[in-house]
Amino acid sequence: MPGAGFDIDGDALRRYANAAEQAADRLQVIRNGLSDLELSDGVFGQLPESNELRADYMGKKQQAEEDLGSAGDALESVAEAVRESAENYDSTEQANSQTVGGGPGRGL
Repeated sequence: MPGAGFDIDGDALRRYANAAEQAADRLQVIRNGLSDLELSDGVFGQLPESNELRADYMGKKQQAEEDLGSAGDALESVAEAVRESAENYDSTEQANSQTVGGGPGRGL
């Protein structure tokens, strides 16, 4: 189809990757804040089941820390993959432009 094509904005992909990295960094800050939280025995009062509440809280805190770590790792992987995609698109565009005699920045 003559005139049909698409352009990939490598800079937009890189901005998205940077945003994903920043979100991963924010998750790490939250995770670090959670890891600093410690509750002593009796923090939920002197009722017979208060220490069970503490144990349940600490278990949920631990799970939240793990979940935040997993989410941060996923965002880091997304950022890396998006950056790699941007580089691949730029390399392909450069090679295609040279092959068909186009100038830099000209889409096909």
